[in-house]
Amino acid sequence: MKNALDTIKAWAWGFIDLMLIFIAVGVLVQIIFGDASGFWGGMVGRLMAMVTEFSAGGFVGLIALVIVLSLFNRRTA
Repeated sequence: MKNALDTIKAWAWGFIDLMLIFIAVGVLVQIIFGDASGFWGGMVGRLMAMVTEFSAGGFVGLIALVIVLSLFNRRTA
């Protein structure tokens, strides 16, 4: 059972790593080509909206941001 859970966790973290790569590529494509970059257009706007949501939450948003960041840091430690 533990082996199955480890396999599922490895797949999930691999998927998250892949999505982070797509986000980084999307930001770079939008910076280079602007908003007319097709599929990647609006990536920076969506990231800014997410940051705005965290900041609009005040202290609760700060706690949520710390929790999200700690999940990523715990994985790499």
